[in-house]
Amino acid sequence: MRVLFVSHSSVVDVYQDKLRWIAQHSDVDLTALLPERYFEGGRIVTAHRGDGTYTVKTLKSRCSTTAKQNAWHFAWLGQTVRRLQPDIVHLEEEPESYVTHQIIRKSLALKKRPKIVVFSWRNMTIPYDHWQWWHPKRILQNTLQHMTLPHVDQLLVGTHESEPLFRKVGYEGPIDVIPQYGVNPEIYSPHAGQPGFRDKLNIPRDAIVVGFVGRVLKMKGLDVLVDAIAGLNRNNLHLVVVGRGDYTSEVRQRASSLGLSDRLHIVENVQASDIPSAMKAMDMLCIPSLTMPHWKEQFGRVIIEAMACGVPVIGSTSGEIPYVIGNAGLICTEGSIDELRAAIGALADSPEKRQSLSNLGLERVHTLYTNEHIASSIVNVYRSLLHKETS
Repeated sequence: MRVLFVSHSSVVDVYQDKLRWIAQHSDVDLTALLPERYFEGGRIVTAHRGDGTYTVKTLKSRCSTTAKQNAWHFAWLGQTVRRLQPDIVHLEEEPESYVTHQIIRKSLALKKRPKIVVFSWRNMTIPYDHWQWWHPKRILQNTLQHMTLPHVDQLLVGTHESEPLFRKVGYEGPIDVIPQYGVNPEIYSPHAGQPGFRDKLNIPRDAIVVGFVGRVLKMKGLDVLVDAIAGLNRNNLHLVVVGRGDYTSEVRQRASSLGLSDRLHIVENVQASDIPSAMKAMDMLCIPSLTMPHWKEQFGRVIIEAMACGVPVIGSTSGEIPYVIGNAGLICTEGSIDELRAAIGALADSPEKRQSLSNLGLERVHTLYTNEHIASSIVNVYRSLLHKETS
């Protein structure tokens, strides 16, 4: 089967690991169509050209370097889709995105219509409920999704909250929950990374390190995390924040006001390749995300990365976090300082509990969240769609 795969985030090399696994299936001839450059992870990335096991084609695009995710589109598709004659078109773009409309329109013009698969992270009503009816984005997003969804043969979604939201706007086709990305266990494992991360931060060897990895934004709940640790009054508890964002100064100020400054370590410039080393230094990872009117946690990729590294996880009830963690970690009501404080204290007091959750996390991630497993699930969807067509 010929598969045309469109995904702005796959410009990043590590995000193409899933494509390598898809291409390993002997019945798949995979072509990834990517923008030449895209604003991803806070920087403009030039598209990775793959490892040769699948084809990567890049085209010039508009709005792809301006952080306007729903507005980006290819500047000129020309005969690209027609030359490929795909059996499957897989779009890792939201239904309300312009590029989704663009590719679907081209696909419908083919003599043999391909099966169209769309991936979505939707976990809130789109357009947002708080937008007025005359809001330009409400009008545009409504128009686009009503132009794209009737032609979608299969929705793949990253959250369990997606299905009722899509049924609400009239989508009647099949919906399967398959995360967009998993982990590469060769990169994220208990044996991955380099020792010495603690030493660089002058953290004592006998300290208990509570970690956070991600964007430093208000919605990520770092205020709750700082308050929870400060309230434990344990001088051996250190908080390591790996990431950057516009809420960094507020986190520092809060820690200072609570007497936690000397045990707060914010590391802003860490390469993706060094994340396993950072996680190796942590005794637990916290994801205290807070739901906002325009956002709630869609997945929490760092959860499965930590699990793969053998690090026990504590998460809030925001969005998809409880589903991702399952029985392999601790869940606290989002915004509850007391619950988070109790969970951190429980793990800090019990190496046995930490080890137990570490084992459960490893089992869960290797069962559900490797790129190999996710790729196999996606290929099975492709096969099912083509089988329905011929039966």
